[in-house]
Amino acid sequence: FEHFLGAFFFSAQTLTTLGYGRVAPIGLITNSIAATESMIGLLLFALATGMLYGRFSKPTAKIKYSSNAVIAPYQNINGFMFRLLNPHKNQLLEVEANISLSWLKDNSEMRDFFQLDLERNSVIFLTSAWTVVHPITQESPMYGVTDDILIKKDAEFIITIKAFDESSAQLVYSRTSYKANEVRWSEKFAYIIDHSAVGLSIDASRLGESHKADLNL
Repeated sequence: FEHFLGAFFFSAQTLTTLGYGRVAPIGLITNSIAATESMIGLLLFALATGMLYGRFSKPTAKIKYSSNAVIAPYQNINGFMFRLLNPHKNQLLEVEANISLSWLKDNSEMRDFFQLDLERNSVIFLTSAWTVVHPITQESPMYGVTDDILIKKDAEFIITIKAFDESSAQLVYSRTSYKANEVRWSEKFAYIIDHSAVGLSIDASRLGESHKADLNL
């Protein structure tokens, strides 16, 4: 058993390239095995370090979204809207938004997917809250759709955001979604920007706050 422990600890010291020097390999075969094991140890530590660094250093766009989306009056029609902001101090540049609508096909378990056109699908930089709007025109798949239809079709609005993070100099992505029961009809978002002597401030806790608003017919 002592010989086994001695061999085990020698192997561990070789694998970690520690080498206390009490035991040393003798002969071509044992030296070859020790050299191979030390190389494997170096490669394993390099691989583990790279994987851990890649896992924990990967930048993400920690964007805050409104808790609900709304169907609100927009110009002389209506629109699907949600709101977002960057709650951190890092600057997000060239921010792009994308909305896909998914719902069940009639009399089927298959789903249809639609790309929704946006009033504005990008901003140069995200300095305050951004209300993303899909105008419900006659060309929109949402035209003529009601709350009951969305629920019946198990509709889901899939949101993806792409931006350039200035602090890490990398592209970052964020995503969320709104189910049919997370869409408030005949409501519009409250104004959350406060003007003061020191400048503008946004109450992030009110990002999803909304109030009643009559839809355009």
